[in-house]
Amino acid sequence: MKNFIFLFSLILFSCSEKPKIEEGDVVMKCVVNKIVISPPHSTIEPDMKFTYHTDCGTRVITNNKGTYNIGDTITYVYKKKK
Repeated sequence: MKNFIFLFSLILFSCSEKPKIEEGDVVMKCVVNKIVISPPHSTIEPDMKFTYHTDCGTRVITNNKGTYNIGDTITYVYKKKK
């Protein structure tokens, strides 16, 4: 029981810290320029897939409608290696 409480408090307090942009990190801002909606692949997975393409060549795939709109900016932070 003590281990569970310790683990729960560790997770709870570690989630409240926001990541910081440090010197040497690469910050890339990409704009969503295309949205592709894919139909369900099977009866086991009935959700539609939403693929958001950016001008940087990246893509984000979600099951949620309206996560991003065309013209939204997605900021990627690539952390430096330690």
